[in-house]
Amino acid sequence: MTDVNDVITQMEIFAPIELREEGDPTGFQIGDKNAPIRKVMTTLDVRPLVVEEAIENNVDLIVSHHPIMFRSAKNLDLSNPQNKMYSDILSNNISVYSSHTNTDNADGGMNDWLMEQLGFKNIQKLRPDSNLGRFTELDQATTIEEFANKVAKSFKVPNLRYIKSEIPNSVKKVALIGGDAGKFYPDVLESGADTFITGDVYYHTAQDMQSLGLNVIDPGHNIEKIFIDKIADKLEQWNSINNWNIEVIRSKVITEPYNFL
Repeated sequence: MTDVNDVITQMEIFAPIELREEGDPTGFQIGDKNAPIRKVMTTLDVRPLVVEEAIENNVDLIVSHHPIMFRSAKNLDLSNPQNKMYSDILSNNISVYSSHTNTDNADGGMNDWLMEQLGFKNIQKLRPDSNLGRFTELDQATTIEEFANKVAKSFKVPNLRYIKSEIPNSVKKVALIGGDAGKFYPDVLESGADTFITGDVYYHTAQDMQSLGLNVIDPGHNIEKIFIDKIADKLEQWNSINNWNIEVIRSKVITEPYNFL
């Protein structure tokens, strides 16, 4: 019988836990590592509706990108929806494993998936001594407006924010770090990039990048939902190779919290 540990082992061969960023609570989150599993579900986030979906589908293990426990609980009062979600997970014998910044930094992981979604072929590491982020150089320079439209279409987002550098330049050298990575803009500048794609850019950080000559495109954090299909595909491959005899399903719950006009 396949157990949770079997999946964790394969996940951490693909995205070694050592690749996680400092302070990131990635890895095994809830449950019993030795529990047998017959059905695994992939998701970007673990939210109450996702847990309901897992219960309805008799899921034994949830594999998510974003950790369910970013912050520790202050109490276990079940009137709090977050605490109730933990209770529902445990009472239905579901385990949760999250692969976050280690998947971002993995070779062939999140940052590579996002670059490929944009149609880029010549993908390089942002820094030669680190797996943080990816870099590419366009065949032909373009404007920030034209490039922002390309990003929106590639990720199928209803809108996005972009920042036009105060130092006039075109888009030619592009860096990308998935998720909320505005704090890494010094590394982006050091790489020689003129344009940075990342999510959840903070207002004052945006101003700093703008004044330093960096174009920025913020398509949001939810573009990382690409994790759902990519990891499900890997689980199905490992299932076949290892004769696990498990079923892999993909969460259909939309965890994007924002609406757009």
